[in-house]
Amino acid sequence: MTPRPRVLVAAGSGTFALRLRLMLEAEGAEVLMVNELPIGTPPAAQLLVTTPSRRHEARSLDTAAYLIEVEEQEDVDKLRSRLSAALADPGPLEARELEAALARARILLVDDSVTYREFLRLELSRLGAQVTACATAEEALEHLRTGRWDCMLVDLVMPGIDGVELCSRVAQMRRDERRSFVLIVLSSREGKADLIRSLEAGADVFIGKSLDMPLFRAKLGAMLRHRFLVQ
Repeated sequence: MTPRPRVLVAAGSGTFALRLRLMLEAEGAEVLMVNELPIGTPPAAQLLVTTPSRRHEARSLDTAAYLIEVEEQEDVDKLRSRLSAALADPGPLEARELEAALARARILLVDDSVTYREFLRLELSRLGAQVTACATAEEALEHLRTGRWDCMLVDLVMPGIDGVELCSRVAQMRRDERRSFVLIVLSSREGKADLIRSLEAGADVFIGKSLDMPLFRAKLGAMLRHRFLVQ
């Protein structure tokens, strides 16, 4: 008989924790609530499910093979699908970490091309990211001032304030306010000069728009994984 997958749950509220337990048990998992465990090292588990309010506590539980972060307001069907997929076929740990980083990311996207902007918004949203898309640098700066973000994606060529100038302003704001988020430049022009200008302006990485989507996702996920690990 195949052993039941074991899951540790560290959730923010008792009500949400119970909902997670019921969902996981319906998938055939053995569920252990972290706050119900005896003092000492928790038992080995395939999966650790946590909420943002208990993220740091969850990270101290190094016995879990895979950490997945969920939100209490997350759509029920989407949440059930994510948990089911993690239990059914977790895949290599590194790949799961990339997927988890993308799924929890708050991304601010600015691109004057409505076609590419909508394409990328839909692709990243499908992976679970919370994406806010803007058409201009001015709009993006306003969102940046009023929200909290894990990543900002900036088109290089835009009318008015272009990507290089926007990166310079954003990087200065990030330093002045001691904020931590990934700043990425996107461009269909992928020459050496553009790469250097972007990085010198404060961007963390340059991604060409011609990159195929699996590689784009992996590169973005790797940057986000690093951002979450150093929190």
